[in-house]
Amino acid sequence: MRSINLFYVAIVAVGLSLWAFNRYYNQEVALFYGFAETKETEINFNYPVAVASILVHPGQTVKAGTPLLQLQRIKSKETMEDQGFKMAELRAEEQSWLAEQENRISLLEQEQILELESIKDEIQKLEEQKQFQNSLYEDLQSVRPNQTDYQPVTTRINTLKKEHSLLSAGYAEEINGIKEKIRLGKNPYRIAIDRLEAERDFDRANQVVDIELTAPQDGLIGNIHCKEAEHIPAYNTLVTFYEPNPTLVKGYVHEDLILEVALQDTFIVRSTKDEGISCYGVVSGLGSRIVEIPERMRKVPEMKTYGREVLVSITPDNRFLQKEKVVLEFLHPLEKRTASRSELVELKGTE
Repeated sequence: MRSINLFYVAIVAVGLSLWAFNRYYNQEVALFYGFAETKETEINFNYPVAVASILVHPGQTVKAGTPLLQLQRIKSKETMEDQGFKMAELRAEEQSWLAEQENRISLLEQEQILELESIKDEIQKLEEQKQFQNSLYEDLQSVRPNQTDYQPVTTRINTLKKEHSLLSAGYAEEINGIKEKIRLGKNPYRIAIDRLEAERDFDRANQVVDIELTAPQDGLIGNIHCKEAEHIPAYNTLVTFYEPNPTLVKGYVHEDLILEVALQDTFIVRSTKDEGISCYGVVSGLGSRIVEIPERMRKVPEMKTYGREVLVSITPDNRFLQKEKVVLEFLHPLEKRTASRSELVELKGTE
């Protein structure tokens, strides 16, 4: 009887051990830690500015349109000097272009004179030849000149006169076209010079421009990366700005369990400080490599572990704090039926 009782006790103990191990393992698979993050926006300008005054402080909650900084855009002397240098270069190139056009006109005029004189000389020679033939017939009273005898010479003279007229008109048109282009200032440098002069005049009139930087939307001021009276180069961050509530959770799942988590999986995200604060989340991204899990995200902080980064999108109407540590609990298929369908549709629709 004693041996039978011990046997049953052993069976129960083994069963309890298996149940406890299975429960612990399931929890390991279903749960891991993360922290809530809000979308960060870095505010900067594509030109240098000077900070006149700072109107907010880090951590301050602001409404859309709230003034954050008073700035001044100051055109540097180097910029205006650079404009003057470029204009001087363009004017020199313009003068060189004008000289080339004047030379072109001179060459065309010389070519015109040579070609037209050549045609005139040929016409004169043919005229003299024709007159000579006429003089021969005048001495012979019994022989009358035949008009066909002069036809080739006459035809050639008429052809040369037409060629002279056309050539003269062609040269005149080309020369007058170049002169008109010069008169109207239609050169490849004048437009660029006029543009730079307009920019220079505008910059001189607006050498100092006051700018008020305002909040792009409701949110939270992060870090302020400038001081009053400081000159900030172009593209340097002035202020970091956060959305009012976290919209993303970054978690780390242990490397032995990475196959248990996939894109579009649904999780319940709970605060580690207050279990009453929770919302649904959908996996929107998975890391591409194994990394060391931050100590704060480990189940046993003292034990160095490795895993895969998991990004979970959550709806903005939550009560999590920025960087708050949260627990991500896998929502099993049967539990999904109890989740708010509108919440899940909204989350998956934003992917």
